[in-house]
Amino acid sequence: MKSSLHTQEPKQISNRRKVAAASIAGSAIGIATSVAGVYAMAKKGNPTLALKNLVYQEKDVLLIGASSILGGLAGGLIADSDKENIAPKLREASQQFVGNTLFPVSFIAMGNKLLEKTNFQLPKFKSASKIANMANVVLGALPRIITTGVALASGSLVGNKFMNVINNKIYNEKTKHTVEAEDMLMHSDDICMATSFLFKNAPKMASVTNAILPATFLVAGAKSGMQQKEQC
Repeated sequence: MKSSLHTQEPKQISNRRKVAAASIAGSAIGIATSVAGVYAMAKKGNPTLALKNLVYQEKDVLLIGASSILGGLAGGLIADSDKENIAPKLREASQQFVGNTLFPVSFIAMGNKLLEKTNFQLPKFKSASKIANMANVVLGALPRIITTGVALASGSLVGNKFMNVINNKIYNEKTKHTVEAEDMLMHSDDICMATSFLFKNAPKMASVTNAILPATFLVAGAKSGMQQKEQC
């Protein structure tokens, strides 16, 4: 006679695989739907606009992030047969959107607006040599690069600490959500957005970053749907 442990393990593995597939699929559908919506709205103002030339604004990034997380969450909730995993998934979804999307994107937007308002620029070389011109390009982009990096890091830290407090009260538990490597992968959307602005005079570079930007949210959506209750 087989023990309950051995009969349960294959079911758990099968359930995890099914939940993972549904979470990824749901996240991908959410991303595709939001991108289609953003593109449709942009095309109203510019009928000749090609999808590869679509430039995402902060509000578009938030919409894509929210759609990815909701899609992944929905897929995970539908596929997961263990009802005890509902609360962990909801908690992870709120953490991903507020802590890893809303706060970082908002911090970056505020930082860049402040930079534009102050019109801060680093002094540049007056020489016309090739080396001086290359250095001036770097000096011109450096303030925005630094601002984006600092805003991204600080937004992630503040956002996650904020949601730790809120979620611990909501779910009556003390859990510390740390910013992991895969969480930072999602923030390549902000890097893509900043790169698109920095290289606005280089359409080929901007089109590459804009093309991969939506896919970077797949991690957030998948993690939300795949989250499970920690085993004691």
